[in-house]
Amino acid sequence: MKKISMSAVAKAASVGVATVDRVLNNRASVRQETREKVLRAAEALGYREDLRNAMTHQSGMMKAGMRTGFILLSKDYSFYQQLCDELARLAREQGQPEPVFVWVDIDDAESVVASLETLAARVDCIGLIALDNPLIRHAIKKISAAGVHIFTLFSDLSPCGQSGYIGLDNLKAGRTAGWFAERLLEQQGVIGVLLGDHRFNCQESCEISFRSYLRESKKALRVLEPLKTHESIAGGYEATVQLLEQHPDIALIYAPCGGIEGVLDALADRARPEIKIVCHGPFVGDEMALIAGRVEVMLRHRIDAIAAQILSVFIHSHRHREGGSRNTMVPFDVITRENL
Repeated sequence: MKKISMSAVAKAASVGVATVDRVLNNRASVRQETREKVLRAAEALGYREDLRNAMTHQSGMMKAGMRTGFILLSKDYSFYQQLCDELARLAREQGQPEPVFVWVDIDDAESVVASLETLAARVDCIGLIALDNPLIRHAIKKISAAGVHIFTLFSDLSPCGQSGYIGLDNLKAGRTAGWFAERLLEQQGVIGVLLGDHRFNCQESCEISFRSYLRESKKALRVLEPLKTHESIAGGYEATVQLLEQHPDIALIYAPCGGIEGVLDALADRARPEIKIVCHGPFVGDEMALIAGRVEVMLRHRIDAIAAQILSVFIHSHRHREGGSRNTMVPFDVITRENL
């Protein structure tokens, strides 16, 4: 009998060839309704040998474990290496296959898309840290429709078919930072804001809620327009130097971003220890920065708790193949030198 091509099955099922490949060759999970449509088309066309293989996919996947992939920012950015190490450790403890990690530059949307497409052919669930870029959203929409679960980590995106968000309640984090800023300053003061990027939705939410809280304050506090650190130490240094040159009267800096190490180096080099810092963490040297009084307050992500939540959500989604979007909020710690 003439072998039936995947193109024929794809045409009959009204899906792409890549989706048929995933179903019939067990390359990655596919949404249940799509899978059934492909299997019905394959059966009708006589694609029986591969059909039998595909029918065993679900049980085989459970025995083999869940395949996970992560697209993270550069290892040089604050805490992403810590997250990588914790995810790998938890996967080993739970008997899951070793996660696949891909490192990208925050501004390279094309590399993010290429990484998403590569991982989608290899894994069942993807954890993604990325800017809210239309090109990235377009790729997520296509890959999610093929049945691969994509969860945004730390920073959510505009709705594009992602399976959910895992991270902080950034509105609460920003208002908490505003609460501290109000109490750290006198009746008047200039406040600088540093963000990794304006398309980083988590940080934009923090900035908005920070400003919102301070607008409710009776103090005459002036919040400047944010400068970008590009989530890097060098970027944090450059943005802080620019801030000091343009606004020598600055009293406090709020930095819900990566690159805090560079911010502190710039303040030290310019001999401005009086400027108060409210930031997010963890970052390298954070506890000594608090002890030395270089940072007043740090809103710290619980990396171990976030990693545990990520794997728990991934496993649940993989086993139950649920539709829709699931958001999981993880608490943060408020750290000062006195509660280390």
